[in-house]
Amino acid sequence: MEIAFPGNIWLFHLINASTAPNPASVLIATALAQYTPWLTIVVLVIYWFLGPSEKRRTLMIAGVALAIGLATNFAITFATYTPRPFELGIGSTLLSHGRETSFPSDHATFLWSLGISLLMSRTLPRLGAFIFTLGLATAWARIYLGVHFPLDMAASLAISLLAAAVALVVSKKLDRILFHPVERINAILLQYLHIRTR
Repeated sequence: MEIAFPGNIWLFHLINASTAPNPASVLIATALAQYTPWLTIVVLVIYWFLGPSEKRRTLMIAGVALAIGLATNFAITFATYTPRPFELGIGSTLLSHGRETSFPSDHATFLWSLGISLLMSRTLPRLGAFIFTLGLATAWARIYLGVHFPLDMAASLAISLLAAAVALVVSKKLDRILFHPVERINAILLQYLHIRTR
């Protein structure tokens, strides 16, 4: 599938590292390719516990978008297998990776589903812009290191846009079954932690 799109291969070679890459670029790309989801999780946890209920509801909507995005990825990867660049002998590979399907990218979908959902919100658009930018940097890094094609990232972006839109549409129906119960649990947890730290 990847080879069926000539522009995809051309763009991959344009972004992918050379045979003698800059060590600093490789280090930065490796950090971006591996650790941005974890950084995002830490930031979201901080926002969750320090923000008001309105912002937590926004984060929960983003979580719904994330679930939809990753579920879509899983369905695609279950239905079809797409080899990674190194499996096809294309480009330079600078990051060790198992032989797992390449299309679409779970890393990019993770970041963009959250980022786009938050960008669409009224309460956390700046956080959304930050996470979306992390997604762009991660997409570049994973292509640069040779473990993904640009088409994988384009698919992740489309999936993330759809996931964020669906999450926004269904969010009003989730108040009673998801948002309110989670908010009650959060209040109990915060009260417990306050008691334990006194």
